[in-house]
Amino acid sequence: MNPFIFIRLFRRRHKLSLYTAIGIIIVLAYLGIGSLFLTSEEGQTRLGSTKSLITNPADTENWWEWFSLGSLVPLYFKESPTLISPAVRGPSISINQQILKELGQTPPLKEMTNKRAKIDFIKANYLKTDPDYERLRKVHLFHESIFTTLDEGKPDIPPLDSYASSERIYHARYNTLADEKNSEDPIFTNEYLGKFLQLSDEVMAEMIRSHKYVRDNLPNKAPKGLYANDGIVYVGGGGFNWLTLLSIKSLRSMGSTLPVEVLIPKLNEYELDFCERVLPAFNAKCIFLPQRLYDIDSEEESVIKKFSFKGYQYKPLAILLSSFENVLLLDSDNIPVHSPDRLFSLEPFKSKGFIVWPDFWRRATSPSFYDIAGMTVSPKLFNQEYDEVKGIYNIFKPSSSDKQIPLHLFKGTIPDPTSESGQLMISKKTHMKPLLLALYYNLYGPSYFYPLFSQGSDGEGDKETFLAATFVLGKPFYQVSKFLNAMGYIDIRQDFVGTGMGQYDPVEDYLSLSYKKKNIPIPTSLRDIGSGPTIEEFPKILFVHANIPKLNPWTLKINRQIFNEKGERFRLYGTGMKLRTGYDFETVQYINMKFLLCELHINLATFEDIDRKELCREIVTHLNFLKSTSNTLER
Repeated sequence: MNPFIFIRLFRRRHKLSLYTAIGIIIVLAYLGIGSLFLTSEEGQTRLGSTKSLITNPADTENWWEWFSLGSLVPLYFKESPTLISPAVRGPSISINQQILKELGQTPPLKEMTNKRAKIDFIKANYLKTDPDYERLRKVHLFHESIFTTLDEGKPDIPPLDSYASSERIYHARYNTLADEKNSEDPIFTNEYLGKFLQLSDEVMAEMIRSHKYVRDNLPNKAPKGLYANDGIVYVGGGGFNWLTLLSIKSLRSMGSTLPVEVLIPKLNEYELDFCERVLPAFNAKCIFLPQRLYDIDSEEESVIKKFSFKGYQYKPLAILLSSFENVLLLDSDNIPVHSPDRLFSLEPFKSKGFIVWPDFWRRATSPSFYDIAGMTVSPKLFNQEYDEVKGIYNIFKPSSSDKQIPLHLFKGTIPDPTSESGQLMISKKTHMKPLLLALYYNLYGPSYFYPLFSQGSDGEGDKETFLAATFVLGKPFYQVSKFLNAMGYIDIRQDFVGTGMGQYDPVEDYLSLSYKKKNIPIPTSLRDIGSGPTIEEFPKILFVHANIPKLNPWTLKINRQIFNEKGERFRLYGTGMKLRTGYDFETVQYINMKFLLCELHINLATFEDIDRKELCREIVTHLNFLKSTSNTLER
């Protein structure tokens, strides 16, 4: 061969090899540096940190994977990396890594088919964490005395279902904007609210007797030593176990260190691995309702066994049965977007001992309730009038043109607006009797008190019972003044579809209200501390009640709740969540789903019939979609 031709071929081949090598080096370097950047930059914290953070979605990937050619192959559990706002990063060791390490040391627990063996196992594990059997005995005796009163005070009449006609109360949204008020909307006067649920003299007499007996005989305080410390409480069971776990994951990612207790109502809902292995890794534990409520091994007949519980009745029971003295009750579908820990030690909880949050609706309570509860409604004195636009209560001064005044503007009635009980704070030290009276309202709610509070309108349930009990007993309370935020998306027909509710920080609300009352602007420094650089308004949103639809990734898929009519994916909460919460809330929830279900491989009954690879493929697919649309978020 001609030596000059050989040299030219050699140069070409090696030039091609050189270019190929350079290309491979660039790709590997990009992946490696990107991985290092993500791992070092994304939020990491110890469980004891009070800083707000979100863990990096790539935190739990093996670092070496990014340097392997295998990382170039799309796997079902791989998702495109993303950067979370610096406002939600934190230093130190990753919470995810801490939980991974702890759960990796213990194998999953298998379910028990033998009921007796399962109950004995639950009892034995409970005594390991709380070996004070004498305290548990006192708890049972306290509950027995309470339910004896509730049983003896049961209304001895048929359910309240007598209405003047088939017409039901108009469920109007609370609205103080004059230009948006519909002149045809009814005014909720005493006369208007009194024309729906009808109570005869005999029924009224029995309801008055029942209420007075219970009110007079319920204890004001609990025996000493039954409750201690601050904590967060959920009602779990069934599909709520998954939603509760997702909420707890957010709590820990936000830096909350408060202990958590989850009420499990029934034995078949008490998932052993979830309760005895998974939750403890998150500083949480389950409360098995029968075991905590009464002595399930006692041969003596308990009055408590006369009662059956369901639905909304579990909420007051969850508060009562928790070991905490001060409780933040959260619905399982309620997700904290910042740590709530400081709420217990600051105003308004310190002085009020009870905090509720507003709902969208005007109060529809029957005038008969105030007669039953022995309340005197003043014909001349007034409550303050709520202005949901400004988030403040103003002194109501009726003018000559006010011919019809809403019932709930009169002194002696529960003030507007209604309450939304997706979150609630209560001190058992100061508000034990209101808690027990609320339990009475809920135990006899479906037949008697729910009709009195809502008169057949939408939203019937426990939400009015806690504030009503507190009001009837004359105890202090604080209702957050900042009106809740309607969350949702605009569909392809340009209609708004609601998917959740944003509720505000009561500490910042209390501070904000104090400045508004003095008619002075909120200091810039206070605004910055409260909201951070990415949130402009004060107070900040603290809770997202993601109630419709629930954040179950599989049902969201099969029910087509994250797809429009064209089959395209969309964001459930629209494009405004980063502006409202300070970070991409929806993306973070899917990151947490991936961590819990696809990295920790937590087994829950909710997903037992679903192929885990298919489930994780769906989670990662939607997660990648959310990341790809992060540039559409309002800033």
